[in-house]
Amino acid sequence: WLSYADRLYQLPLGVVGIAIGVVLLPDLSKKVLNSDKDGINESTNRSAELALLLIFPATIALIIIPEIIISILFERGEFTQEDTIFSGSALRIYAFGLPAFVFQKILSTIYFSHGNTKSPFNYAIISMFANLILAVGLIPMMGYLAPAVGTTIAGWVITWLLWKNAKQFNLRISKQLKANFLRISLSSALMCITLLLLESIFSKELQEPNIRYFAFALLILISTSLYFLTLKLLGFFK
Repeated sequence: WLSYADRLYQLPLGVVGIAIGVVLLPDLSKKVLNSDKDGINESTNRSAELALLLIFPATIALIIIPEIIISILFERGEFTQEDTIFSGSALRIYAFGLPAFVFQKILSTIYFSHGNTKSPFNYAIISMFANLILAVGLIPMMGYLAPAVGTTIAGWVITWLLWKNAKQFNLRISKQLKANFLRISLSSALMCITLLLLESIFSKELQEPNIRYFAFALLILISTSLYFLTLKLLGFFK
């Protein structure tokens, strides 16, 4: 159950978080070398903006309809409806940590570009122990979900440590990022409501073997299109 849930939350993490981090590192390193403080802030803010744009809808989908996603992808053969329910619960917990996992990659890159590899390593050690304590300590109460809870909370711990101590690099959150964060949040809230409504409307179709894939594709297409349309109406893409 944890393995299947892990596969799904790792997908947006790899596509968004790791990809942005890989692209950002040489760009920031060059600007650090040239002491281009404004350029460093600009690149960091734009990277955060892109991460928010892509990771918010993914997070919402994994929180709102994890069982549907897992059912469509895996529920066949030996993978039963019970497996879908248990895997979905784990995926929902992992999803709450997805933004932290993504921004951990971006914030770590800032340290690396300044030649500071020690601090992220130390924070990772702290996060690892937090993960271990929670993953083992919560087993009597939460069973198999304990490792998912530990991973999610540990992700937010290391992200908070990286952000808190990034002040040494004189990072500034731009007005554009603040405004676009609000636009993305509003669009995401509308997408969340839409997913809940569509899940209710297509509840029967999502159970029918012959049309469930079409219904799922339609659900994703409508909610995603509404998300980007709302962003456009709010002036995000200007």
